[in-house]
Amino acid sequence: MKRYSPMEILALGKTIITAHSGCEGTEQNSIEHIKAAITSGAEIIEFDVRMVGGTLVLSHDVPTENEVRPTLREAFSLIAPEENLFMNVDVKTEGLIEPVMALAKEFDLCKRIIFTGQCNGDRALAMKFGGDMWRSMWPGQEIADGIAANKEDGSPFLNVAYCMITEENNKALCEEGFAFSAWTVDKTYFLRLFLDMGIANITTRNPVKAMELRKEIQGI
Repeated sequence: MKRYSPMEILALGKTIITAHSGCEGTEQNSIEHIKAAITSGAEIIEFDVRMVGGTLVLSHDVPTENEVRPTLREAFSLIAPEENLFMNVDVKTEGLIEPVMALAKEFDLCKRIIFTGQCNGDRALAMKFGGDMWRSMWPGQEIADGIAANKEDGSPFLNVAYCMITEENNKALCEEGFAFSAWTVDKTYFLRLFLDMGIANITTRNPVKAMELRKEIQGI
């Protein structure tokens, strides 16, 4: 099965599907999750990255003492052979773009990396290495502030908690030339809602279901 790049999906007028860490019932930020994301056919795989003892590892929280986490090198080695599979690298602390991209360069993956998380304001740095950054927002923050920030650095998307998206603010965002990326959308009701709205990206732990619904609602 051919995997289209996220840009090709958007050009077709369809919604990108991102497989969230722990997708399809796997352990979060695990080798099994990466393999499940690859098999699902999703256009992007999401995982969390931290620096622990000088090594980039996959972990949402600070690992406990003696906890062994998969390394980013292991993740890259699995993803590199998969044509058009992009990565949403959600950095949990600031200052990780350069070391992530240095490692990505070894695998020729820089152009397939989209940063989110603790890197708002670092789009120019991400693009310097060939990647990109989608501005992250959390509940309680104002969409208007995100739009204003995107106007400054040109970030194309607002990557927000799904509960922040309404028909009204989606319309306002589109009128400004930007689009929503929603996380983490697992329930069928919201998958259908956002596919009907045509938002740019859906990050979900159920990528197989999301892709089935995309085919049903948006067509092949």
